[in-house]
Amino acid sequence: MSQVSGWSRFVNRKSTMRWVFAAAATSAVLTLSCGSIAASAEIVIGRTLPLTGAFATYGTAKKDGADALIARVNRDGGVNGQLLRVETLDDAYVVAKTVANLKQLADQHRPTAFLGLFGVPNIAAAIPVITELKIPTVGLTSGTAVLRASYNPYIFPVRASYADEARSIVTHLKLTGLTQVAIIQQDLPFGQATRDTFVAALASAGITTVTEYKVSASGDTAVQVIDQVKKGNPQAVFLAMLSNAAIPVLKEMGKQIRGVSTYAFSPVDTTLVMKQTEGAAKGLGVTQIAPIPTGASMMVVRDYLRDLEALKRGEPSFYSLEAYLEAAVLVEGLKRAGSAAPTAPALIRALETMNPYDNRGFTVRYNNRSHEGSRYVDLTVIGRNGVMH
Repeated sequence: MSQVSGWSRFVNRKSTMRWVFAAAATSAVLTLSCGSIAASAEIVIGRTLPLTGAFATYGTAKKDGADALIARVNRDGGVNGQLLRVETLDDAYVVAKTVANLKQLADQHRPTAFLGLFGVPNIAAAIPVITELKIPTVGLTSGTAVLRASYNPYIFPVRASYADEARSIVTHLKLTGLTQVAIIQQDLPFGQATRDTFVAALASAGITTVTEYKVSASGDTAVQVIDQVKKGNPQAVFLAMLSNAAIPVLKEMGKQIRGVSTYAFSPVDTTLVMKQTEGAAKGLGVTQIAPIPTGASMMVVRDYLRDLEALKRGEPSFYSLEAYLEAAVLVEGLKRAGSAAPTAPALIRALETMNPYDNRGFTVRYNNRSHEGSRYVDLTVIGRNGVMH
């Protein structure tokens, strides 16, 4: 009897161990399966920005703004049940690096979309690569005509064009009777592009008394250039440049020239300029393609300020808000695609239903013939205590 009981205990113990091992194996399979599901249960977004180098402030602001929106979307459960994962590479504003990053992101991460590219020459070089990769791209920080010259199914600009910004400044010049204009162009492709756009707008308005000057890419020739501008005695000065050159130019204008109206396009970062010009930027008129980021004129700005605070990094700026708006457009497109794993054609079709899409006060338009984006332009002025309408 004892032998039988011992054998029974052995058999039962052996059966139990088999069950344990089987359960463990099943559990391992389930864990691996769940891990695979978890790994695939996300939508990947690719991004290349200048996070180092002379234009790192732009790239960092864009990263913070988009991340604020995406972090909030993920806290709320993601899009169509999937979390968003952003893979970001630094291009340091080097054109070849931007192109290489796009190819690397496509090869290694298979993103559903690209988000928030930056830079006139970078984007010009990126467009044929994006088209070849067939990956929809939302939010290209350039207002050049190349983005809208012809319909490209993969290119979705959000910001208004430089032509829209130029018309806003020229309209103001006409209203105030300023007809003698000096243009200072930064020696970069961006400077050339914005100079060409502004000259075309002046010609359309019948303003032909224009003198032109060129400042180095770094702005270190500002003293000599402003000395020449002063001799021309202009009524208004247009800065066809980015912030890194605008800062020394504005400082030198503050020393040499008084009572001249000065203007710039939105790529001049007012937050950075106000900090670094020691008051010399006061009175500078800057066109903006997003609402004032510290105000509450639109409900989307209140959302942005709340989400940026929750992110716990970054500070309110026009570039950060622009990136937030770009990310919001992409998220809306992903939602409208209606799939946990939207294909490129499905995302394109979804984005093209935004005709229009009103994001709590900020409107963009896309359809299957034109990807216009936004036409929002506001002419702001730097005052003693910040940016004003």
